[in-house]
Amino acid sequence: MSEETENVINKWLHLCIRKHKQNKLEPNQVSAEYSTMYSLKKLGKLHKKPTVVLIVTNSIGGYMAERLLSYLFRQDFNANIMVTYVTFDVSNASILNRQIGEYMSKLTHALRQGEPNTTCFVPLGGYKFMTSYGYIVGSILKYPTVYVNEHAQQLIQIPWVPIDVEKFIEGNATLLRKCLNDFIEFEKLHHQEKEIVSSHPYVFEIEEGLVGLTPFGQFLLEQSDRSHIFNTQYYLSDQVRNLIKNQQDQSIFVAQQMQELVKKIKLHEHPDLELMHEKDFDKLDRSKMKYHLYKGASNGRHVFRLAYRYDSSNQRLYANYLWLNHDRYEREAAKGIGIYDDEADFRDVTEEIVGKYL
Repeated sequence: MSEETENVINKWLHLCIRKHKQNKLEPNQVSAEYSTMYSLKKLGKLHKKPTVVLIVTNSIGGYMAERLLSYLFRQDFNANIMVTYVTFDVSNASILNRQIGEYMSKLTHALRQGEPNTTCFVPLGGYKFMTSYGYIVGSILKYPTVYVNEHAQQLIQIPWVPIDVEKFIEGNATLLRKCLNDFIEFEKLHHQEKEIVSSHPYVFEIEEGLVGLTPFGQFLLEQSDRSHIFNTQYYLSDQVRNLIKNQQDQSIFVAQQMQELVKKIKLHEHPDLELMHEKDFDKLDRSKMKYHLYKGASNGRHVFRLAYRYDSSNQRLYANYLWLNHDRYEREAAKGIGIYDDEADFRDVTEEIVGKYL
């Protein structure tokens, strides 16, 4: 932005502020954002010191809107202002796809700082697609969308639509991982994968014979409660692989439990004793421990107990020693088996683990 443009914007801003101070404008003559705040206050639904998150384009127009709205919201509504910037290149379709995905991720982060009962979500949009994609994000996070009729100064609340994609994502995890990491050739997919891609255009896009993820698909996979499926690598020792091989009927149970372990680690929603069950063994030598013990679930026939280490910097789970029998686990873990020493031959079996996730 040139100095000349900056001077023009400053003159415009001073003119707006002067009109505001002279009360020359009615609330419905300012902006849709202002009308929203004014209506909330009139209905008694606005906090005495609200926090407003403005998501604006990284452009001259976005800069102007940010400066004016920040001033008005502070002056008239005692608001605390936070600003998030997004960039859109509408001249390049492939770049725009990625940028829309980034916008959806930033919007998700902003909405997760609040919750639907105390946060008003108004996806007005500079570009119209910001409103449509914003509504999708709001629905996934169970936020109703608020629309304001500026002439009537009437708040209209549009309910969120249930969007349950969990089963689809878990059932197609291997294909989604391929598309997340790189573009893949459509013709190299097997028949079932081709059908999935063709019947789910809101998740996959095909361009010049290559399959990638749409902004909506990218957004879905970036959600933290699914990152254990897509961003983690699973390394299993020889002992763990052999036990799974000898009990093939339990392979799905084992894969599910390993992913539950990573999910609990990443979301920090767990009691320490569940992820560090070694604390329940008083006679273990803490100085010799290389691995934690995870106390997983039972499926009625077997329990899941694992000596593991998680490398957070590289997002890798190292499964060192596995027990599916409770009595054997109690006997061996108490002696430090699987905890003190590394088992042999760790291998990356991520595709096998993710592919068995139900």
